[in-house]
Amino acid sequence: MTEHQRQTAERPAAERYYAQYAKLGVGPGGSPEAALQEAINEGARQSWKLISVTKDPVSKGVLLVWDTSGFFSG
Repeated sequence: MTEHQRQTAERPAAERYYAQYAKLGVGPGGSPEAALQEAINEGARQSWKLISVTKDPVSKGVLLVWDTSGFFSG
């Protein structure tokens, strides 16, 4: 089981709001900005609205909070 699968299995199902972890560690040829943009694009493809971004204090990543079904969402 991958780390993402383990984290997904341990958390409750999202209702209106969805918290997404985006790892900003830089791999070969990548950048933190590119990793963040990909996470933002992933939510935008689902017509979600980004409402918050918070730096994860214990890792090299951020938590994005999406409104998946609110007034502004598709």
